[in-house]
Amino acid sequence: MTRRLIDTKTVRDRLGDLLDQARYRGHEFIITRRGRPLAALIPFSEYERLQRQRAEALKVFDEIWQANAGADPGRVAADVERAVAEARQARRRAARRQG
Repeated sequence: MTRRLIDTKTVRDRLGDLLDQARYRGHEFIITRRGRPLAALIPFSEYERLQRQRAEALKVFDEIWQANAGADPGRVAADVERAVAEARQARRRAARRQG
């Protein structure tokens, strides 16, 4: 996968070629205007993968939301903070064992 920055003029002049590069070679392009990113041109297969990943994440969020529908928001936030801290500690311990 090749990722390149291209400006809007290049996109206008070479859109067909850029689409072919994305589809057949898996190249990704960040389209810029005045040096600022505007959009991305990616292979459709990558777009589909990202959509599936997003749907899975939203499903998990929805399940969590439903499971905590009657819970106190402050309590939920505290539980999340504690779980994040525990996960970070476990990751640090694992890294120390490896290094």
